[in-house]
Parts: sequence; C-alpha cells; structure tokens
Amino acid sequence: MTSIRQSFTRDVNHAYLDSHVHFWRLERGDYHWLKPSNPVLYQNYLPSDLFGLEDNNALRGIIAVQAAPTVAETEFLLEMAGKDERILGVVGWLDPFADSFADEYRRLRNNRQFVGIRLDRSVFEQCKEQVPYCLIAHLRLLEEDGFPIDLLIGPELIPTVLKYLKYVPHLKAVINHLGGPPIQSGDLEPWSANIDELSSFPNVYCKWSGMITPAGGMNLHLLKPYIRHTAERFGPNRIMFGSDWPVALMAGTYHDVVQLFEQLLPEQWSDKERANVRMHNAKVFYFGM
Repeated sequence: MTSIRQSFTRDVNHAYLDSHVHFWRLERGDYHWLKPSNPVLYQNYLPSDLFGLEDNNALRGIIAVQAAPTVAETEFLLEMAGKDERILGVVGWLDPFADSFADEYRRLRNNRQFVGIRLDRSVFEQCKEQVPYCLIAHLRLLEEDGFPIDLLIGPELIPTVLKYLKYVPHLKAVINHLGGPPIQSGDLEPWSANIDELSSFPNVYCKWSGMITPAGGMNLHLLKPYIRHTAERFGPNRIMFGSDWPVALMAGTYHDVVQLFEQLLPEQWSDKERANVRMHNAKVFYFGM
C-alpha cells in the first residue's frame, strides 16, 4: 500500500487534500441525525461514490471525519481507510467525559491513520457553567501528545471553547465550517470578535468547509465577508480546504464546492500560499509534515 508520505509526492498546482469528508452506511444504525425526510442525505455514501466522480481528478486524498458519536463508527472509518489509500486519515469520536477516554485514545493511536478527534456542540453545551476536571485532563493529554482535535461549534459556543483553550493554550485545534457564522443574515458580530480571540492561539486553524450549504449555493456575496475576516485573522498558513461532502450535495455538486472555494481565495495570496490552503496546511496539521 502507498504510504501517506508517498501519496503526497504527487503534489501539483491545484491539487487538493480535502480535509473534511464524511462516509456512512445507514444500516450501521448510529447516524441518528439522518432522516428519511432528507432524501439527498438519507442514502449510503462510500469512498467509491466520491472517488468515482469525473471532476475530482485533482483530489490527492481526503480526511474522513466522523458523522456519528460512537467509537464503532470511528473503527468503521479506519477499516475503510485501511482498504483505500486515498483516505489518508480519520478524525474519529471519543467521549471526552468517559473514564475510558485515555485507554481508548491510546488503543486507537496504534492505527497510524487515526489522526484526530472531533468534539461537537454537545460537549461544550454540557460544560458552559462548570469546568469538569476530566475534560481538562483529557485535553491536556492531547495537548502533550500534539494530537489534533476538530471543533464543530456555532458562534454561541465559541466563548465556552475559548474558556477551555486557556487551560490548553498549545492544543492543536481546527474550527470546522468557519465556526458556523450566520451567513444568511450577514451579521458579523459577535462571531468576528470571537474569531479574533480564537486566532490568537497559534495552534488553532480554520477550515473553509461547509460553506455552500448555509449559503444556499454559489452565493459568493454572502460568504465573502466571513472569508475575508478569517483570511485576515488566520492567514494562508492556518486555513485548510474541506468540502463537507456529501452534506454539501444539498446545495451543489463536488465541482461546485471546489469552484466556490477557488473563487473565494484571496487574490493577493501567492501561488504558494494558495497551495498551502488547498493541501499543505492540512498535511502540517494532521501529519506534522
């Protein structure tokens, strides 16, 4: 099997590492947020469905991100990654409040394709008021190991996340989907002020992912203020491309997602800086390369 490092030797201009892709098989039974009322998403999505597309020949690899809050789904993704060299890494799920967290984390780390853990809104909704010691201890373990986390949060929870980052200021973290700004309303505050604080932590990155769906399609004018702000705060070395496929299919094709991303890249950034966002920043964040 081709190694992760070997797969990156095929880098060319306009090559992509998609840092945010989901796969699921409904019969597994733990995707409780997927409902028959959404026929676009309520079907199986597997690697063959993504890599079989004709218009993604610039895709050099992907990071598969958890879509169910179970260790079983993490193992499902890792099993797929072991069979498909194009799945370079898996961002899985672990319960950060569980006594078994450290043992499960170390067990999963035996698999080199386990490259991250995602914490979602539910984690921080539970601890807005009180600071649970177990969560701090587990975040400190990840900080000491230099192990990345993805953060799926909205603007209302960024202040809580900031509170916890003060306990682990060197934690490697990436904000999914620009931190969920209110794209349709066009409001910048309080989201922008919170983004300013998040960007002050040197190991916090931002994913330009999950954009086409809340924008309702190829609506650049809605997205530009949020792209401009995150570009100014995180810069071209702490932003990475992510499609959020197949969720993005509710608003456009994979090709549309890539074209939207390309049209939003700041014109003043150099070719090298654009290449960083397309691919290299995700390599650094997830693989230390």
